[in-house]
Amino acid sequence: MVIKVLSLLFLIVTNTYAECVYIDSSHDTVEALVNSSVIDCENRTDAKILLRALANQQKIQLESGRVPSNRHEVGAKFNHCQASVNHKALVINFEGTGSYSPRTNDLMLRFSRCAGDGDLGKSLHYEAQKAIEEVYGQAENWSALQAGPLNKLASMNATEQLAWVSFASEESEVLANPKKLSNYAGMNSAIYPRGIESAVACFSEYILSAKAMNVAPKIIVQGHSSGGRSAVKFIDYVKTLSPPVEIDLFFSIDPVKEAHLAVGEVVSQIAGNANRSLYNLIPFVEDKEIKPPNVWTRHQPEILYRPRNTKRMINVYQNVDTDGLKGPIKFGIHGSPIEGADVNRYISDELGSDAHGLIGRHEKTLELLVDEYRTLQIIP
Repeated sequence: MVIKVLSLLFLIVTNTYAECVYIDSSHDTVEALVNSSVIDCENRTDAKILLRALANQQKIQLESGRVPSNRHEVGAKFNHCQASVNHKALVINFEGTGSYSPRTNDLMLRFSRCAGDGDLGKSLHYEAQKAIEEVYGQAENWSALQAGPLNKLASMNATEQLAWVSFASEESEVLANPKKLSNYAGMNSAIYPRGIESAVACFSEYILSAKAMNVAPKIIVQGHSSGGRSAVKFIDYVKTLSPPVEIDLFFSIDPVKEAHLAVGEVVSQIAGNANRSLYNLIPFVEDKEIKPPNVWTRHQPEILYRPRNTKRMINVYQNVDTDGLKGPIKFGIHGSPIEGADVNRYISDELGSDAHGLIGRHEKTLELLVDEYRTLQIIP
C-alpha cells in the first residue's frame, strides 16, 4: 500500500496525473484510474489521497480557459449535460438556500465510482468538502442533498448509470452565504432564478442528446428547502415544452417557499416580538407570549404542490428545527407537506436543533429514496 500511495503522491506533485490521467473528466478515464494498480479503493488512506488528487485535477480544469466568475458559472462548467447510452436516469438537484456547492458536488461525482459502501463511502461528502478546502483554501457550504441522497447513491455504486447535475435554488445572491451576512437588509436584492434557468438549459441539452442516441432515461428531480419550491417551478416549466416532459420521480426534502420570502416571514416575526417585549414592560398589563421566530410548517397548495406532469411525488418534512441557516439571526426552518404528493412523511425522531439540514440524512428519508430508485429499476 505504501508503494501505491507514494506513486500517486509523485503523480500529484509532478502534475503528470493531471495531464495524462484525468483532464477531460470522462467516465472512461475515471474507470481507468479506479481500476489501475496505483490506487486501492478499499483502503481509506489510498482513497482519500485519490480524492485530493481529483480535487487538484478539478482545479486545473476550472482554471483552464476563461475562469468562472461566480458559483453558477462553476456549476455550468462541471455539470455534465450530455446523455450516455449507459444512463438509466438523469437526476436534477436543486439545493437549499446557501447550500449550492458545485465544486464539492462535482468532486463527489468524480470519485463516486471508487466510493463503495465502506467508511469513506459513507462519509464521502465530508471528505470531499475537506479535499476542496485543502486544494482551494476555502471550504464550500454544507449541502443536505449532497450529504444525504447523493452520498447514499455514491456509496451504493449507483452513479455509473446516472447523470447527476446540481443547481442553486431561486434565491437572492445576498443569501448565497447566509453565515457571512451581518443583516438581511438586502435579502430582496438581485433575485433572479438563475438556478432554474441553468437547469432548463442543461436539461434541454441532455434531452436532445438522449434523442440523438435513441435512449430515454428516467427523469428525477430532487429538492431541499427552497430548492423544493424551485423544483416545482422547474417541473411546471418542462410541462410547457413540445412535447411536454413527464417527471418520473419528484423527491422533496423539507420544502419551503422562496428563500427571500421565507426570511422575510422571519424578519416580520422578529419585529413583532420586539413590539411584544416593549408591551410587556408596561405595568399591570398582561404579558404577551413571545414565540421564537420560525419558517412555519403549513399547507401551501398554491406554491408547494405536485405538478400535473409528475408521475410519482415523495416528500419528507419536520417541524423541530431551531438553527435555521445558522446565520446572525437565529430562527427555525420547518418544512411543509406537498399538496397532492403520493407520500408526505413527517419525521421528527432523532432530529435535533439542526433538523432542517439533517433530515436529508435521516434513515427514513434514505430508505424512501432507495425504495423509489429501486422501483424505477435504476439502482441495484
